[in-house]
Amino acid sequence: MNERVPEGWKIKSFGDFLISLPKSTLPSGVADKLGYYDFYVCSKKVLKYFHREMSSPAVLFSTGGEASVHFAAGNYSYSTDVWATEFTGEICNEYAFRVLEKNLKQINYAGFQGSGIKHLDKGFIQRFTFSLPSLPEQKKIASILTSVDEVIENTQKQINKLQDLKKATMNELLTNGIGHTEFKDSELGRIPKSWNIIKLSDIRDITDKYSFTGGPFGSNLKRENYTEKGIRIIQLQNIGDGQFFNKYKIYTSGEKADELLSCNIYPGDIILSKMGDPVARATLIPDFNARYLMASDGIRLSVDDEKYDSKFILDSINHHTFRNQAEISSTGSTRKRIGLVELRRLKISTSSLIEQKKIASIFISFDEAIDKKQKNNNKLKSLKKSLMQDLLTGKVRVTVN
Repeated sequence: MNERVPEGWKIKSFGDFLISLPKSTLPSGVADKLGYYDFYVCSKKVLKYFHREMSSPAVLFSTGGEASVHFAAGNYSYSTDVWATEFTGEICNEYAFRVLEKNLKQINYAGFQGSGIKHLDKGFIQRFTFSLPSLPEQKKIASILTSVDEVIENTQKQINKLQDLKKATMNELLTNGIGHTEFKDSELGRIPKSWNIIKLSDIRDITDKYSFTGGPFGSNLKRENYTEKGIRIIQLQNIGDGQFFNKYKIYTSGEKADELLSCNIYPGDIILSKMGDPVARATLIPDFNARYLMASDGIRLSVDDEKYDSKFILDSINHHTFRNQAEISSTGSTRKRIGLVELRRLKISTSSLIEQKKIASIFISFDEAIDKKQKNNNKLKSLKKSLMQDLLTGKVRVTVN
């Protein structure tokens, strides 16, 4: 351990305080989303179960796959592949959990071993050393971090509610429109009488024509073609479920992009994923750059803006009526895949351009509200990370009453 020890703190290892709790007999498969109690498995997610086995506080480790750690309190259960522990003596469970949470990346890198599915080396945890303040200071630090967690959790609940409300609003507007009183039956279900059913191929241009094939980005675009700046390459990782994930960034030169001109895409284009779960998830290309280069795992849909609103089309593609068609038309058992020919045949319902824009503006207002709260939550997570670094190393000391 290289960190300087604050005055009054001690260097200790978890093995000085750790006690293993009884091993559970419950397989992770008994989880049920309708359950009453938290159920901990080898995952960062907390599931639900109908019965509770424990009520005393414990620190729970994932023993397979990748590192995760939870602090459990109240009534809960855990699966047989979870290592349940408690800490006694000079350390409280809450503080031990925070130290482990702070060092999770290191634990994942050095504490999980194996060539296939990696497993936790319990000895690594027992040998792990850290700085230990007095018990009152531990409890104060843990309380501060718990307060930040509560704000993050409450903000996430608000985001989830907005997302659920948006989903319900989408379903209403994409099937009933705005202010319609006359409806008709269609192959996609009941829709306003004035609406039409169209294929994606009717929208304007949908293509996956590439001048490169094979490999992650094709045989004509190798790692030596990557540059620090230039034309951004859109990957499968950038395509969210209606979202554009901006943090995955790779580039190539303008000269290379000119060689692969048929792969160029532009702000306002819609990109659909050829593979994944769900298959054919779609995102709208933002105007961060003048143009982009599309990798071979995406399909471009260029929208005729004289007839259609891109945002309306995007949300129609992400609606369950389209997704059901894509699922039926896809191939593969473990990893679904859909091709250009199949995508061209898939259908959506459309209204007049004026109504499309009105509906799209409602969706945009939801997106803006969700994005604002998500950015706020990201700031809170960054704050928590900084606080953990400062408080758990003693760089910033807390006042204990």
